[in-house]
Amino acid sequence: MTKRNLDERVAVVTGAASGIGRAIAQNLADKGCHLALVDVNEAGLEETRSTVARNDRRCTTHIADVSDKARMQALPDEVAAAHGQVHILVNNAGVSVGSFFADHSIEDAEWVIGVNLWGVVYGCKFFLPHLKQADWAQIVNISSLFGFFGMPGQACYSMTKAAVKALSEALWTELANTSVSVTSVHPGVIRVEMADKYGLDPDKVGRLVARAIERKQRRLIVGGDARAAHWFTRALPNGFHSMLTFAFRKANVTGMQS
Repeated sequence: MTKRNLDERVAVVTGAASGIGRAIAQNLADKGCHLALVDVNEAGLEETRSTVARNDRRCTTHIADVSDKARMQALPDEVAAAHGQVHILVNNAGVSVGSFFADHSIEDAEWVIGVNLWGVVYGCKFFLPHLKQADWAQIVNISSLFGFFGMPGQACYSMTKAAVKALSEALWTELANTSVSVTSVHPGVIRVEMADKYGLDPDKVGRLVARAIERKQRRLIVGGDARAAHWFTRALPNGFHSMLTFAFRKANVTGMQS
């Protein structure tokens, strides 16, 4: 398979202040991309910028709440004014609230849906005209292993990640005759500071996302837990959820219904 050359390409990464977003930005910088880093966390953005800044590459930071329609509508022109064009959009920004649905406040649900789903919709919709002007372009939407099934205690998060998966798959076909390709990314549990001995290293996800862009890959599943979830929910959909319910009951988790 012929790999694309990412050198001198302009990449927009949302949620770039930490975690996967920072790792993706770092790996795209290593491939020679110019970067437009987007997040609400100004201090975190500056930390990311300092790790990817190169003398011969432009790196700009853009404070933006991806759930803010007006801000997202203005962002593509802002990035284009700074960089001249846009080739790669990584819709990575995401949030989560761990709670059973019955205990989940509407306000928290609105926040999760706003960032995780509307942020992706706004990104795709408002950047698409700029992306179509490029000789080739790529949209990368970060879903999750929970895009394959509804995780108890993460109902709203799972809903948004399944919606991101569905949107990406629809865009595969709708954009098939254009210069724009789409990748849906499904990472497993990511290693964070509170659980640094378990989960995926964000840098591994970043490396694989960069490689998926080079290869115009439609779907990227990262991690054994994500691959297992994908296989089991396809091969044994009822059995998978029966096992999940049994595990939660065995753990004496309250809130489960018979």
